[in-house]
Amino acid sequence: MKEQDQRLQEQLHQMRLRYLQESYAPLAAEAAQKHWTHVDYLARLIDGETQTRHQRAVQRRIAAARFPTIKLLEDFQWSWPKKINRPQVQNLFRLAFVADKANVILVGGVGIGIMPGTGLCRAV
Repeated sequence: MKEQDQRLQEQLHQMRLRYLQESYAPLAAEAAQKHWTHVDYLARLIDGETQTRHQRAVQRRIAAARFPTIKLLEDFQWSWPKKINRPQVQNLFRLAFVADKANVILVGGVGIGIMPGTGLCRAV
């Protein structure tokens, strides 16, 4: 490894830019092969770093929430309970209430609210 590459690796590690550290060389090769501009190359690096940081932040928040189980809307048994407004629950997962800055309160019998509640929190 060249001295310059080693220094760059150390700096990226120190700055905690994991995606850039792992991807700058392969993306540079691809950029040279496909004749990207410098700005295109930089934009792809920054986009990858941004996406990676966002994914890690979401995972940290989910871990911090300490949900009892991780369930998705697709896993919900719609056959039980008998009285559940399926279209209304599914509509909540469109997350329009977030843009409207509205609250959502789930009310139901014991054990019914955990799955839709945790699934809705993960979706947000």
